[in-house]
This record gives sequence, C-alpha cells and structure tokens, in this order.
Amino acid sequence: MRKLIGYAAAAALIGAMSSAHAAWRVDNGESTFNFVTAKAVTSGVAAVEEVQTFKQVGGTVGDDGKLEFSVDLGSVETNIPLRNERLKEMLFKVANNPQAVFTATVDAHRFQTMRPGGFADIDVNGQLTISGQSNPLAAHLRVIKLSSGALQVSTNSPIMVNLKDYGLQDGVDALRDLMHLSVLASSAPVTFSLLLKPAK
Repeated sequence: MRKLIGYAAAAALIGAMSSAHAAWRVDNGESTFNFVTAKAVTSGVAAVEEVQTFKQVGGTVGDDGKLEFSVDLGSVETNIPLRNERLKEMLFKVANNPQAVFTATVDAHRFQTMRPGGFADIDVNGQLTISGQSNPLAAHLRVIKLSSGALQVSTNSPIMVNLKDYGLQDGVDALRDLMHLSVLASSAPVTFSLLLKPAK
C-alpha cells in the first residue's frame, strides 16, 4: 500500500512539473537588443557614446509566469570586426561565459486575457546572471498584445547594467589600456524590443 501511495505521489509530482510549459517564445528575427558604450581619449573631454547590438536573443514566458530571457554574448555587433573580437575575448570571455540570462516571474494570466491592441506597463524584478554571478535587476517594460496573440515587449526606460557587479572590470580595464583611452565606462544603458510569439 505504501508503495502504491508513493507511486501515486511521484506521478502527481511529475504531472505538476510537466503541466507548466512555454506560452510565448522570443522570435529572434523580429527582436532587437542594444546597449550604449561611452569612451573618451582624454579626461575632461566629452565622452563618445555608441550604440552596440547583440544579434542573438532568446527566451520564453511560461503559462505559470516563469520568465527567462537570454543573450548570446558572442553575437555582439559593434560594426567593427576587431572590436567585436576584443569584446568577446577580453571582456565577456565567451569561451567560458557564453550567455547573459535574466529570470523573473510575471503575471502570465494578465497577458493571456489582454485584448489585442491593449497594453500594460509593468515593473519586473528578477535576477541577471553574467559570468556566473547573479544580481537583482529591475526592468520597467511595456507589453503590447498583438492580434496574432504575440506580445511586443520593450523597455520603457533604459536598464543600467554595471559590469563591475559581474566581475568583468578587469576586462574593461584591459580594453581601456589597449585602446589608449582615458575613460571607458563600466556601466551601460540597455534597451530592447522583443517579439514573443505564442509557443506551439
């Protein structure tokens, strides 16, 4: 009898674990993810700001509200091939740390019941993990429900990410010295617009 109860409990647990699945999935081809770098050759001179991009993003929102977004750090695009390689090798060290991952929980039911054309401004508090280190991160987002059932998710305001918080300051310093810069900012504002299609 105990074995029977144990089997039933195990089956119920497995059923509960498998009941949650992805409700929406990021469409990389219809999504953009940008960050801004700031540098100056001489201190006291206005910094030069440039918009950079990551070309590969992914992620899902489950019907249980579990959210996970990922950025392929090796897909960084600065429009200068040599700089791309330096960022991948010296800053992000993608051979050992290929992705940045943001996890959080949202109210999926709110999105499921939203009417096409409707939108919601939401505050999402989660964890960002880069190079094996995790820190709390807040994002202020706008979610628009499209007629197809897809969600357009974009930043309402830039998200500030400081690489010092993820143990990457040595890479910033190495790049600054290599490029003979007086200033190379460790923090960068991040913006994105992601299209999440209903998962099949």
